[in-house]
Amino acid sequence: MLRRGMQFLIAVFVCVPCVAHATEMKDFAGTWALRLGARNVFVLRLVQDGESMSGSWERPAKFSKMGDAFANMRGGVRRDSVSHVRLTNGTLHFKVQNASDPKDEDGYEMKLDGNRAALAFDDLQPADVADFSSYERVGPEAKVALDWEPNRLYTPSDSDTPNLEMEAIFKEDQRVRLVVPIDWDAVNRTDPKRREQTKRLLARGELHTGKDFEEAAFLFQHGDTANDYLLAHTLAMVAVSKGDATAIWIAAATLDRYLEKIGQKQVFGTQYSGDAQDHWTQEPYDRELVSDALREQLGVPSQASQLMQLKAYESQK
Repeated sequence: MLRRGMQFLIAVFVCVPCVAHATEMKDFAGTWALRLGARNVFVLRLVQDGESMSGSWERPAKFSKMGDAFANMRGGVRRDSVSHVRLTNGTLHFKVQNASDPKDEDGYEMKLDGNRAALAFDDLQPADVADFSSYERVGPEAKVALDWEPNRLYTPSDSDTPNLEMEAIFKEDQRVRLVVPIDWDAVNRTDPKRREQTKRLLARGELHTGKDFEEAAFLFQHGDTANDYLLAHTLAMVAVSKGDATAIWIAAATLDRYLEKIGQKQVFGTQYSGDAQDHWTQEPYDRELVSDALREQLGVPSQASQLMQLKAYESQK
């Protein structure tokens, strides 16, 4: 269903619909925030006004929304007004008027469950399924955050704190590969354990920063199955979305490794392999699909530079 004006104002969160315990309008009074990690992206203020209620809805002036995630928050804070508030069977109904366009008005419903609230559009058609956003009660001093990074995707579970366990796993992954000569028996014996540790962190949702996901991508790039490489590529994409631009290279390399594993040609030229006689090659390699100009955008060397690297490997026989 296409909606006008403020169609992006409600985030689509998977949440069990809250049980409405409130029976009085005053129970809804206060400040409510939709949070992305420690940051407030929307702040709803409801003030008791005699037998009715009024308030405001503060939000970034501009933003992009993809599923539960937000990006490109900019332009300062916009403050819309809340009006036409009424309580029906424990559910608060109200209108929000666009500060930039008085004719642009949308209706919402709000249900309480303790210090949390579920919000959804109020005027859905019978065939529509309500998508609730989860707000939490916060202090009156709460404000919409302004410290958004321009090239980062923010999610409800967002955090700026790196996972120390992931950092330690990654450091060990690198340490065993820096020993001269490399003990490949030890590497092959311990790599699966490190991947299992990382899988547990991922399953518990304990990775948050771009660096966390980039380190995890390297762990699975050192795997041995197509799914290892595909997961590594996915993790690298998340790292880039979190603002870690350096992860773009591992995103390219893991896709090349995945393509080779499933019997397809690599497309970026990041993978070199040698045989028992130290003959080195990049084949199979589709050199036509991705231009050098596009490789440059991915931090991948040009085909001429790759040829020089190939010759350097050959000269070490």
